[in-house]
Amino acid sequence: MTPELSSLPKVELHVHLEGSISAETATELSQRHGEDPQSVLPLVEGRYPARFATFQEFVDLYLAVTRQVRTPDDLATVAAAFAQQQAAQNVLYTEATFTAATLDDFGMDTGAMWAALRDGLSGHGTDVRLLVDAVRNMGPRSGHRTIALVETGLEAGAPIVGLGLAGDENSVPVREFTMLREAADRLELGLAVHAGETGPASNIREALDQIGADRIGHGVAAVHDPELLERLVVEQVVLEVCPSSNVVLQVVADLDAHPFPELWRRGANVTINSDDPPFFATTLTEELAHAVRLADLGIRDLAELQRRAARGAFCEDEVRRTLLARIDAWERDTVGAPPP
Repeated sequence: MTPELSSLPKVELHVHLEGSISAETATELSQRHGEDPQSVLPLVEGRYPARFATFQEFVDLYLAVTRQVRTPDDLATVAAAFAQQQAAQNVLYTEATFTAATLDDFGMDTGAMWAALRDGLSGHGTDVRLLVDAVRNMGPRSGHRTIALVETGLEAGAPIVGLGLAGDENSVPVREFTMLREAADRLELGLAVHAGETGPASNIREALDQIGADRIGHGVAAVHDPELLERLVVEQVVLEVCPSSNVVLQVVADLDAHPFPELWRRGANVTINSDDPPFFATTLTEELAHAVRLADLGIRDLAELQRRAARGAFCEDEVRRTLLARIDAWERDTVGAPPP
């Protein structure tokens, strides 16, 4: 890991809050509630599996971990730990995806949930906002529920900046979730849609055309559709690329087979993200190191990757200007003034 990566001011757009829970924290939470971790968590010698045989196997573990978050205090613990992890990597700004409907299903009081998030994420020297997602395979009802929860969260002062659509992208058609676009416009929020990860490139096109996605989560399948890739380049659609996630979930065979270098060379508006870092044994800093190796990136390229994330963020313009200024200053301090 180069010193430059440690000092680089970072912006992350695609990381799941529940997916930030380490095996150690999940174990601690289950013990806190009087359960044997081995009976409720599918762990391998106390850690997450190195690989998952299927996407559903990953989902099952993800939900088992999320079920350990049972009280607002648990959620505040998770939120604070996440913010501290981001701050330790010099991540200035994060948009963390949070599936509010899941904890609502588990019976957590909605007001207490938003208060725990607001309090847990603040005061750690980094700016963490929330992107609240619906689960596609749960159907349109998940979209409507998510919108209602977001409305209560905004009223409670939760730092929500966007709506999302995650889950199995090959299940319910994306056109069934037009309510997310309508709500995002009404509430002045962004909209990010998982597409082109475990599914075909056509899912990306549908996310753009049928519900007006502002950003695409993953989007790596675009390399298999030259016409779509050209469109993504022309329209500069933000792609939230997560290399290690794609390897562990067997979207690609290994890092050397990852399409990030091609997307970068073709001019796609790619950003680098960690997705579910402890589940995939990675961090944002390590993902950036992979990007450097795979595409032979230099200092100016690293700065540009962070500028792209800042430009694609759903934050206020003032926050964006501050982020861009910090990134530009780092580039100047590291290699001198950028070319005109």
